[in-house]
Amino acid sequence: MDTPPVLERSGIVPIYLQLVEWMRGQIVGGHWPAGYKLTAEADLAQDLALARGTVRKAIEALIAEGLLMRTHGRGTYVTPEPVEQSLAERFVTYSEALIAQGIAFDTRVLEQRIVPAPTIVAAQLGIDKGTEVFYLQRIRLVDGVPLLLLHNYVIASTCPGIESVDFTAARLFQVLEENYGLRLEWGKRTFQAEIANDHIAAMLDIHTGDALMHFKQTTYLSGNGPVEFSDVLLRGNRFRLSAAVRRGAKPELDILCITAPDGTSHYEAGNGVRP
Repeated sequence: MDTPPVLERSGIVPIYLQLVEWMRGQIVGGHWPAGYKLTAEADLAQDLALARGTVRKAIEALIAEGLLMRTHGRGTYVTPEPVEQSLAERFVTYSEALIAQGIAFDTRVLEQRIVPAPTIVAAQLGIDKGTEVFYLQRIRLVDGVPLLLLHNYVIASTCPGIESVDFTAARLFQVLEENYGLRLEWGKRTFQAEIANDHIAAMLDIHTGDALMHFKQTTYLSGNGPVEFSDVLLRGNRFRLSAAVRRGAKPELDILCITAPDGTSHYEAGNGVRP
């Protein structure tokens, strides 16, 4: 065990807050690096001669701060650095962003097949409802932890035979560009904060009610119309947006806040990030 904390058991500061301060210092100081697995609550409580409830309260406080994360069936870990995605500077995929940041990932394919386009998808792609589209559902995992759930729809006539590609190894936009010669030039996207329902929480291995970032994007070909629609859900504690901004210059990006009748808001941007 690390050097144990010095706890003032008869002081005015609650013991769990003293424990929070010590644990925070272990994380910030680099003694517990990103991905570090904490000792089990019961063992940590025994080592420190504390009630298990005290240890749990301290851990939950640090989870709320975003410094720790709990994974069902695996334990509690120091939260890895969030994946940073530029808001509008470059048209890159999430997998490309992970690669650029040196973050290894795995892909789990849940479904891939040709399906008739649902109404919402057809509207986004400018095609008739029922037109054949290639549907791909995947989960990206980092260190075995689900990071994002992706739903992609591509107009099937632009990529015949794509349903037979092994997308556990191949990346969708790479296949569209290199195998089918499509020039994917720009995208129109929206971001919206949401909370996880039971189904999504189970798929991303988080708790119901945890924060999510919901991302939607329509991707356009060079000199042509839309070809692909993405619907992506990301763990809120592992995703961060960034943007370079200038004062006094002509805006390069128009962002529009739209409020729906139910009170929810989302932002639309002209450039895009490729899932």
